[in-house]
Amino acid sequence: MSFKNVLCFGSLNPDLVYFIDKLPSPGGDIQSKKYFIRPGGTAINCAENIAMWEINTAVRGNSIGNDELGTYLVEHLNNLKIVHKDVIKDNTITPTCSIYIDESGERTIISSGYEESNWSNLNNIQDYDSLLIDRYSIKYIKKELEKVKKNNDIFLAQAGYEEEIDYEIDFLVVSKNEIEVKEANEILEKGMAKWILLTSSNLPARLLSTDGVLEIVPPDFKTINATGAGDATAAYISAFGIEDVIDSVKKACAAGAIVAGTNDKPNLKMIDEISKLVEINPR
Repeated sequence: MSFKNVLCFGSLNPDLVYFIDKLPSPGGDIQSKKYFIRPGGTAINCAENIAMWEINTAVRGNSIGNDELGTYLVEHLNNLKIVHKDVIKDNTITPTCSIYIDESGERTIISSGYEESNWSNLNNIQDYDSLLIDRYSIKYIKKELEKVKKNNDIFLAQAGYEEEIDYEIDFLVVSKNEIEVKEANEILEKGMAKWILLTSSNLPARLLSTDGVLEIVPPDFKTINATGAGDATAAYISAFGIEDVIDSVKKACAAGAIVAGTNDKPNLKMIDEISKLVEINPR
């Protein structure tokens, strides 16, 4: 199955990506071997994938400025036919995300500008059958989130973990370094989430539910650049749901592996092929 209309709510920003040998010591000075700028933020990263899979998608989140970086994002969304009519465009600065990638593929990220941003709301959420939210946006829409599942027939997935989850969601995709297993189990026991996928680059992931734990083993690959890999995983879950949770999780993890190992966008043919190499083991 797939959903018909997906809203990706979260960070909207250009990514400034730098490839380095290693991070400098305090007060140090280094040169980047290569750098580029690309549209980014969780909302845009996820919407790009969902649009490529030919599912209607829209973005909301932080405001973007009437500046060159804001114009750059708007033109990108227009080119991909991603709906952005509810994104606030104003005279605040467009936030940025600087990403430093060392030779092992490990990322160090510095985000800036969000505290000055204005944020969209969840009005007209009934127009969508799937909603993806990211961890950065929670504090701006938390009161609305408490009502989403109660008042709407909608699939709700979350990418990342920062704020306490005291609202109901269907699926949480989160890096193992963002949450303790004990804390994840407490979320499940309280009924705030039905499933939690703990990811970790090219290492085995874990799928948690109140019924137990499954280990998700990706194919062997070398991480080139993990930027956007977790977003691809969350995007797949938000686009195709969890009617067959094992199949969906295998394909979602395959999508993330493709991004991390190749830097390519994960099309559905690639996802299907790589998912056959993903192993599922009970723990």
